Amino acid sequence: MTNAQDNSFIEPTIQFVIDRIDRQRARQADFPHITKGGKWVYTEDGVWTGGFWTGLQWLAYKETKDEKFLLEAERLTQRLLPRASDEVNHDLGFMFYPTAVVGWRLTGKDEYRAAAVRAAESLAKQFNKDAGFIPGWGFFGGQNWAGSVLIDTLMNLPLLVWAAQNGGSNELLDVVYRHTETALRNHQRKDGSVYHVYVFDEKTGAPMRGDTYQGKAPESAWSRGQGWAVAGLSMLADMTGRAEYVAAAERVAAFIESQLKDSFIPKWDYAVTGDDEPLDSSAGAISAYGLIRLAGVTKNDRYLQLARSILDALSAQCLASSEAESILAHATADLPHGLGIDESTGYGDYYFLKALLALRDATSGKSNTH
Repeated sequence: MTNAQDNSFIEPTIQFVIDRIDRQRARQADFPHITKGGKWVYTEDGVWTGGFWTGLQWLAYKETKDEKFLLEAERLTQRLLPRASDEVNHDLGFMFYPTAVVGWRLTGKDEYRAAAVRAAESLAKQFNKDAGFIPGWGFFGGQNWAGSVLIDTLMNLPLLVWAAQNGGSNELLDVVYRHTETALRNHQRKDGSVYHVYVFDEKTGAPMRGDTYQGKAPESAWSRGQGWAVAGLSMLADMTGRAEYVAAAERVAAFIESQLKDSFIPKWDYAVTGDDEPLDSSAGAISAYGLIRLAGVTKNDRYLQLARSILDALSAQCLASSEAESILAHATADLPHGLGIDESTGYGDYYFLKALLALRDATSGKSNTH
């Protein structure tokens, strides 16, 4: 890392985020999902994004030690706990790692640890043993997704690794290793990029084709998907020590770096080039977090420098206006289906703060937390 002046944006931006979390916390609302016209659309049960807003409360409490954030974090975590038994939900890691796992670490409440282990077991039960993967969404949007594997699922596997180390079965690790092997064998392309979706025969596991749901085209590189890949693989590499995960994460990181030559804020898909194409600040935030985790594993400051450049650009160009309810503007949730275009997302806000805190820790010599 270079001199401290290069990082002068970090502390003021963290404070901006904490202030914005506090302002939204005071509403005592349901779970913010994505914005519409700068205003949050809320969900009652948290769908798949409730863990991000709740996780921001835990991060704010950890950062400030202010009890008001603890109270809100616990209120929302309690509302999510029944979801630990979800039977068709490949996003249980997104829901329970930022909430129950972190809550257990900060409070010692075994109720949280037990719920997180239960969520991990529920996720593992969805594993197709014959085919070697956890499918995506089950039945979603009128389609059968039982043979479809999303790159996003890599981000949910750290919950299984954690659970195996904190009261869960060691068989959870077998699910992690087999699913990741399937993903790396099929999702990752020669240039290091990844398919958003890969479709398999749900009975035999025979690979059929690469595909996408939120990207421009099956063979394009949906930018948030690249972020999920580098972050998920880097976290798994850190938690398991597996060299093949490090190598795969480095290939994704090299692809991301090759795409950010003109701007450090990704467009919604790396295959689009027009100046009028929407950005996806959430892809930048997620990618930055993954790059910082990868720097911690490899001790390669190149990844830290790229993450710093992304976060600096996001801080300069993408903070939500004073009238907005969110943190990070200019995200794109799902352009092909017309959702959240040039808006804000719960995951973008969450990983923005996660990445800022991780960058601060990395540049001050502290180790990143899982």
